[in-house]
Amino acid sequence: MKLNKKAIVMFLTGALAIASAFPGMATQTTNNAAAGSVQPAAQAVETWNPSVSAMNVICAPSGIMMMSDGTMVITDTYNKVVWRTKDRESTVIAGKLSAVDMYGQPIGGYNDSTLTESYFKKPWAVTKYLNGIAVSDSENNVIRYIGNDGIETAVGNGTAGFRNGHGMDTAFNNPTGLATDPYGNLYVADTNNNAIRRVTKYGDVKTYIDNITEPTGLFWKGDILYVAASGSHQILKVKDGVIVETIGTGTEGDVIGAAAQAQFSFPQGVTVADDGSIYVSDTGNSAIKKIANGTVTTLLMCDYAKMDMYPITPQGLAVYGDKLYVCDNFAKKVIILNR
Repeated sequence: MKLNKKAIVMFLTGALAIASAFPGMATQTTNNAAAGSVQPAAQAVETWNPSVSAMNVICAPSGIMMMSDGTMVITDTYNKVVWRTKDRESTVIAGKLSAVDMYGQPIGGYNDSTLTESYFKKPWAVTKYLNGIAVSDSENNVIRYIGNDGIETAVGNGTAGFRNGHGMDTAFNNPTGLATDPYGNLYVADTNNNAIRRVTKYGDVKTYIDNITEPTGLFWKGDILYVAASGSHQILKVKDGVIVETIGTGTEGDVIGAAAQAQFSFPQGVTVADDGSIYVSDTGNSAIKKIANGTVTTLLMCDYAKMDMYPITPQGLAVYGDKLYVCDNFAKKVIILNR
């Protein structure tokens, strides 16, 4: 996966400003459109860092799962742990802080053990699975399972490859997005294999659909699997392993309006509200977009004139009530929008 030139330039010019800012300061602000862009439609925006209330450390949120009571489960690709957050109070529920590299960043690892003694390498996405939680450990090329007693590998042998089968006698290559259906099946965006794999509740792995260019974000709603196809710059609706609708032309760009003519840039996240509205992390455009009634609109776009810039690399999304929660991995924030 990659980002467009605009985002890369913004990374280089904005990284120092972001790194110097205290990562957890909650602010209340009103969105302004970036120069030359269409005015985004989002209302008030709140940002916060899930780790500040617990450890006051940098947190790079990637994936998010919302529980029925408003509790959030958030993966952290910086500290290589998984957080639980409720009412801005956060605790690490899985993973152990590891040794750091020469730059002071945790290096992570890979071992299955208790909740406090296991290591992740890059926990990317999170979803409910069986009686616990599934986490895609993308750099270890496995799916981990968080249960009451500890963490174990659900599927994947830890080596990049492609193999269907059962349990750890299977192989993935950079698994990212996750989703579950009402029947207990887990869907995995096997990004570098350009496929989506289905894992049954018994641990059997099969290919659900292939020939999708770099799938990342996944979300199940009704009988449809929604896919952020990052490599083809599109949002796909998949039913019974067949694409039934494609949103976006497939050409990288930033075009809103009619869904069939819309353009995205490396979208990495997707979620769907009960009213059918689709929300997209348009990662390469540093934007959050909404698809409703056949029309794509921009909810929020990074304002390059601001020192405190966001969203930069939006990824995981979750809807709870009238709010949309967005994990911005590079800006190290969770952004909350009035949808």
